[in-house]
Amino acid sequence: MELDSSGALAGIMGAMWKTWLVVLVAGGVGWGQEAVKLPEAKASKAAVAEEFRFASDGPIGPGWTRPDEVARKYFHDDLTALFERTIVLKEDVPARTKLDWIFTGPRAGFTLELSSTKVRVIERYYDSMGLYASGNYPEKIVLDEECQFVGHARTLTVVGDSHLALRVLVNGEQVLNERMVFDVTRHQMMYVAPRTQHDIVEGALLVPAVRTATVTIRPQEIHQTMLGFGGSPSIPAYASLSDEGKRQYWATLKRYNLLLSREYPMGSELKPDLSNLESLSDATPHYYGDNFPNGEVSSFEYSRHVLAMGGDVIYEMWALPPWAMEPYNGARILDAWNKPVKVAAKPEEYARIVVTYCKLAREKTGAAPLIVGIENEVEQPPEIFDAMVLALRRELDKAGFTQTKIHMADASYMFYGVARAKQLRKDAAVWKAIDYTATHEYDFQEFMANPEMYDERMMAMHAASEGKEFLATEICFNDPHYQEPSYRIALAAAELYHKNLTELDAVAIMYCWLLLDVEEPTFGGSRSLLVPDRTRGSAPVASSFELRAMGAYSRHVLKGMKRVGALSSDADLLTTAFEDGDKATVVMVNRAPTALRVAVGSGRRWVEMERTGLTEENAVSGVGDEVVVEPGEIVVLSTVKAP
Repeated sequence: MELDSSGALAGIMGAMWKTWLVVLVAGGVGWGQEAVKLPEAKASKAAVAEEFRFASDGPIGPGWTRPDEVARKYFHDDLTALFERTIVLKEDVPARTKLDWIFTGPRAGFTLELSSTKVRVIERYYDSMGLYASGNYPEKIVLDEECQFVGHARTLTVVGDSHLALRVLVNGEQVLNERMVFDVTRHQMMYVAPRTQHDIVEGALLVPAVRTATVTIRPQEIHQTMLGFGGSPSIPAYASLSDEGKRQYWATLKRYNLLLSREYPMGSELKPDLSNLESLSDATPHYYGDNFPNGEVSSFEYSRHVLAMGGDVIYEMWALPPWAMEPYNGARILDAWNKPVKVAAKPEEYARIVVTYCKLAREKTGAAPLIVGIENEVEQPPEIFDAMVLALRRELDKAGFTQTKIHMADASYMFYGVARAKQLRKDAAVWKAIDYTATHEYDFQEFMANPEMYDERMMAMHAASEGKEFLATEICFNDPHYQEPSYRIALAAAELYHKNLTELDAVAIMYCWLLLDVEEPTFGGSRSLLVPDRTRGSAPVASSFELRAMGAYSRHVLKGMKRVGALSSDADLLTTAFEDGDKATVVMVNRAPTALRVAVGSGRRWVEMERTGLTEENAVSGVGDEVVVEPGEIVVLSTVKAP
């Protein structure tokens, strides 16, 4: 019969076809795919870590709930953040049986199934009863892919790499490459076969490889002078802390040397006389999912704490109050969300607000902000941005704030930042009035799996800055695909920090939020370094691994230190070095799935070493004769004792 695209039958058939396509793509059926022809396995020179032997009719697994299961093999080597593990087999896996290599972590895990004709990978989450479907415990499969092969599987290698990927190789031939954003820490093996037959599988887990690398420090090669590290506090979140929680909060900021406070001040609700700058009840709310709102509001008491610890305040308004704006009817301009700009700032009113804030800050804290930004994530017509810059510089100087610097208006994405910097350079007076270029880096999330692809935008921003110092004003992950509180995501952030320091010569790196009041843990884990924990007396706790990853840089890189040349012999060992007289620090990030034995040539006598990884939270120790950087680990050598 002929189907009408508007008929019910067509709709049903279309839905069935779409469902089948989803099964094919997401379920790993492998329909229509050509089997991979395996190469012969090469002999391995690696030592054996542990051997295993399974017999289908052998002893049952002891213990409750496994009455007739072949005893499993539990490997005793804990996994690093990134890893590469290989098993070798003496013979093929017998037909109609399978060898399951099971990897588990605190929230999720994956299983590799190897049979005589295919290898399959299954990823699953099991950290919430909300994932329950059937059986005795909650679990949800999020990925199920397989690859058929022809040949004799003798080696099986699994790699968890820095590209947020899980790669599977058989006889050295890559057969699967899947996305994996969660952490795994341990692994085991299970043989699944009919108990009525006598099938044998024997093999061994190999010792992971270790490479060697050298790092050469070039103190004569001087780059930028650091301002420091920090981020934005949510003042309502800070107010929600208990007195003891606030004490712990300041102790944490000191320990991690996060002394740049980028303020999100009162914006759209601000009164013309600025009388409600610190009014919590007027804070412009930020609605994030079902979390309680975190708002834009100032706190001079908070700023006093920052200054007392030797820190600095950076002030930048977001949305302006209605009385500081007027209708815009000029050339059509689209903002970052592709919406046309219909209102524009009144430059003189804007300048009055900022200068008045500076006066109040000086009066109530003893100092004006170190830097003021033009405007956060708001698109203005180019001529308005120019007028805002000139008016602000003129009024700051007139009021005696000649030492307060200005950074360009923040864009959400690097490519918008490039365009803004190029536009500002068209007017020499405007460009002269700008002290720093700056932008947010949310578009990095387009390249999380391949960070090198972001280099082009970063180099374009460096060129557009034309000698101006650069501020990385806002880094975090708001793409729901990356809102996973895993160390693997934090390691991607560390790689972005390295790129900012070496490709953009950034003098400051700031996370989006220092403290955010949230209920949803995955949201807080990627958006904020700290969150209030109401189960611990409203004390601040690390939301994820992001705090320790930033701390690997911030704790030993002090304000005033200069970045100097650092040459690594291994492209996977991302190395930065900083010096200021007798103060010196080297930060090494190993993005390889293999450990690196590193010789650092500097002539320095290091005072302490700090390790940061999946199981190490900025752990300080002495420095031995040998430095080994584990896969995914960040190792810092310094003559500076961390706070």
